[in-house]
Amino acid sequence: MSESSFDDDDEELMALIRATQAPAAITNLGPYPTGNSANPTNSGKPESSGITGNTMNGNNSGQILPNMSGDLIRAQGEISILRAQLESLQSLKNEEIRRLNREYENAQNLAQSHISALKQLVDKLEDEKKFLGNEIRSLSAAKRRKVATPSGLIVEVDMDRHDDIEVSGPEPEVLKSLKAISGPVKQKIQPIISIQDDWSLFCLHIWNYTINGSSRSSVEILSRICTDRDVHISPELQIDAWTPILAAIWNYLMLKKDLRLDKLVRQFSEQMVMLIRSQISENKNRRSIVAVPFITSLLHACVNFKVSAVDEHLVVYLVQEMCDILAKFVFLLQLEDEEESFLDHHNVTYQHRLLENFTLVLCFDILEDAVSIATQFGPKFVSRIWENTIDTQLLLKILPENSERFKSVAQINLVYNYVEMLSASLSSGGFAANKDHFNKLLVASLIKAFLIDISIKEDFMFFGLNRALGNNEDFERISASIPTKADSIFSHSLIATALPVNPPKSEELQGYHVVTKHQFHLLSLRIRIVNTLESLVISGSMHLLNEKENLKSIVRIIAFEQNAMMHQPRSQFIHMRLAIVAVLVRILYYITDEHKNINTLIYPETLYEIFVILMRVAFGSDSLSLDALKLLSEIRARGFTDVGVFNRWCEQRSRDISHINLHEASGGKFGMLSDAECNFGNGLEFPYELETIEIAREILGVCVNHDEADNLYYNMNEV
Repeated sequence: MSESSFDDDDEELMALIRATQAPAAITNLGPYPTGNSANPTNSGKPESSGITGNTMNGNNSGQILPNMSGDLIRAQGEISILRAQLESLQSLKNEEIRRLNREYENAQNLAQSHISALKQLVDKLEDEKKFLGNEIRSLSAAKRRKVATPSGLIVEVDMDRHDDIEVSGPEPEVLKSLKAISGPVKQKIQPIISIQDDWSLFCLHIWNYTINGSSRSSVEILSRICTDRDVHISPELQIDAWTPILAAIWNYLMLKKDLRLDKLVRQFSEQMVMLIRSQISENKNRRSIVAVPFITSLLHACVNFKVSAVDEHLVVYLVQEMCDILAKFVFLLQLEDEEESFLDHHNVTYQHRLLENFTLVLCFDILEDAVSIATQFGPKFVSRIWENTIDTQLLLKILPENSERFKSVAQINLVYNYVEMLSASLSSGGFAANKDHFNKLLVASLIKAFLIDISIKEDFMFFGLNRALGNNEDFERISASIPTKADSIFSHSLIATALPVNPPKSEELQGYHVVTKHQFHLLSLRIRIVNTLESLVISGSMHLLNEKENLKSIVRIIAFEQNAMMHQPRSQFIHMRLAIVAVLVRILYYITDEHKNINTLIYPETLYEIFVILMRVAFGSDSLSLDALKLLSEIRARGFTDVGVFNRWCEQRSRDISHINLHEASGGKFGMLSDAECNFGNGLEFPYELETIEIAREILGVCVNHDEADNLYYNMNEV
C-alpha cells in the first residue's frame, strides 16, 4: 500500500502515527540518536554505525507497516460510524427544531385568539358597565317628596329610606304627620325608568311587535324557526344552520346600536328585504318559507316605527322590492282558474300554500305603507313613484277590469290595499299616475267592487298587518304549524319547515260568523271606495266619473243597497249601507250641480231608475217616523236605556257619535238620547239622515218638478 492512496484525512492520521512512533525507533538505536553528538565508544567507526542503524530501521519498518494498515482500516470504520452517527444526530436536531417551531406558532396563534376573545369580552364588559352605571344612577337617585305637616312645616321625605328623615321644627308633630303619611306600608316604591334612546326604543318596538290576531310576537315565533343550511346575507347578518333566525337578527341590531335612527331604519330594512329574497329564492328548490311572513312583519314594524325616519331613498327601495316580490306570488290568485298553467304548484303542501298566500298579503301591506309614507315628500315625489317605480300592470292584475276575471281573481285584502294606495295618491289631476286612460280603468274597476261581490277566497283568510278586518282562521293554522315549546317526544324546539296542519272543511267556510265578518269587511271596503270617489270628484277630476256607464252603475249601486236594507231592516250593517247611499247621492249632486242638465249625462232608461232611488230617499220619512219617535222617547224616559228598540247597532252608533254616556243618561238626558237615536237613520223607521234627504230633493228638483215627482211616487206605491 502506498501513501498516495490515502485521502487527506488518512494523511493526517499517518502524520500523527509517525510522530508517536519516532521515539521508539530512536531508543532502539541507542541513547544518542544524533550522529553529531560526541560518543567515545563509536567515534572511530562512523560508517559502521550508519550501516547498522539503517539495517535496524529497515527491520522496524517491516514490522510497523502491517500494524499500520490494520489501524488505518479500523480508523476508517470508526470514522464512517461516527459520520453516520453525526448525520443521524443532525437530522434529529433539524426535526426537533421544526417541531419546536410548529409548537411555537401554534402557541402564538392560540395566544392571539385568546387575546382577541379577551378584548371582545372586555368591550362587552365595558358596555355592560356603562349600562349598569346608568341603571345604578337612575335607581340610586333619591326620590324625595315634600310633605306639608299640620304645623305648616315642609318636610323632605326620602321615599327609598324611611329611617333617615331630615326634619326642621318640633320633632313630635313631624313624626306624627309622617306616621299618618307613611303608615304601616313597607313596600318599596320602584321608580319608573323612561328610555329616551332611539335605538333602545326601536329594539323594544321590534321585540314587542305582534301580527294582528296573533297570540305570540313575531320575535317569539322567529325564535322557533331556523334554516337547514348556513345563510350569508352580509358580514353583519349571517345565520348558522339549525340556529334560531332571531339570534342572527338580534346580533345585527347589537352591532348597529351607534347608528342614527334614519340610518338604522334604512339598513335594517335593507337587510330584512335581502333576507326575505334569500328565503324566497330557496322556495324554487322546494324549501320552506316558514320564516318569510314573520321577517316581513319585522320589516313592517321597522318602517312604521317612526315615519319621519323613513327617507325618499328607502321609500323607492321598498316599492321596487315589494313589486318584485309580489310579481313572483301574484299567480296564486289565479290557481283556481288556470290549473293547467300551474299544475306543478299543486304538489306543494297545504301549509306551504298558506305561507305563500300570507306572504302575498303582507308584502302588499308594506307596499301600501310605502306609498302612504311617500305623501310626506310632496305630490311630485308621489307622481314620480307611480310613473317610474310602481308596476301598474301588477296592480291591474289585483283589480282587473274584466268582470269574469274580477270575480275569480279579486281578493278583499289586496283590493283594500289598492284602494288605500289610490286614496293616498289623489292629486288635482286625479290619481297620481296622471294618465287619463289608466285612471278611467281604475274608476271602472272600483265601481265593479259594488256590482260584483268579492267572495271569501279559500286559503286567504288573514287580517294582515294594517287592519284587523275579516277572518283570520288561516293565520291560526299557520301559527299551529309552528311549535310553542319543545316537542314532548323528540324534544324538537326548532323547525326549518312548517309542521303539517289539517285544511278546513267546506262547511266551515260558510259558517255564520265567517260570513258575518266577511260582510263587515266588504262593506268597510265599499265605504272606503265611495269616499275615495267623492275625494276624486272634489279634487277636480269629475270627468273620470261623469260618463254614462259610470253614472248608470252608481244608480244601480244605490238601488242594490236600498233593496238589501228592505230585505234585512234589522241587520247590524244597516248603518254601513246608509253611509254608502249617502256618499253616492252626494256624488250625484256634485255632478248635476256642475252640468245642470243631467239628461245629457245618462241613458234615457237610467232616468226612471234615478227617479225611483231618489224618491225612496226624499219621501222616506212619513207618519211611521213620528210614531216611532214617540215610542222610542217613552221607552227611554222610563229608564230603559240599554235596550235596543228598533236596531240596537244603529242606536249604539248614534250614542257614540253624539258622545252620550248611558251611565249618565238620567233625568233630562233621556230626551237627548232619544233625539240622537232618531236623527240617526236605521233604514226603516228613520230611513235616512236629514242631510241625505235634502240632497235627494235638490237633485229631484233639477230632474222633475214636485207635481211630477208626487205622481210618480204614488204610482210606484200603487204598483
